[in-house]
Amino acid sequence: MKKFFVILVCVIGLVGCSNQENKADGIIDYVEAKEKIINNGAILIDVRTEEEFNEDHIDGSLLLPLDTINETSVSDVVDSKDTPIIVYCRSGNRSHQAYEKLKEFGYNEVYDLGAITNWKE
Repeated sequence: MKKFFVILVCVIGLVGCSNQENKADGIIDYVEAKEKIINNGAILIDVRTEEEFNEDHIDGSLLLPLDTINETSVSDVVDSKDTPIIVYCRSGNRSHQAYEKLKEFGYNEVYDLGAITNWKE
């Protein structure tokens, strides 16, 4: 029985550490994203291609393909480096790259929704 509790504590600890690591990487879920948009004026940015965006996108999102992201293109759609930004793509790969770029450019509040399918409306 003692062995069971030791294993349980280890598993709980690993799950907790894993969740904290995701938060540090800017990962955000649907509920948190909606809250940031409604309460904090977050800007939702689709970093896929124009063709993908035209096929389907989240209502209210702006298109800024990953390969066009630079300091100028971002400043054209985001007023301040303190404005919350949420990025998403098809699978989460490009959104993570966009997240990293935006952080490098000095944007303070950047979040990665990951895949478009993480949006649940």
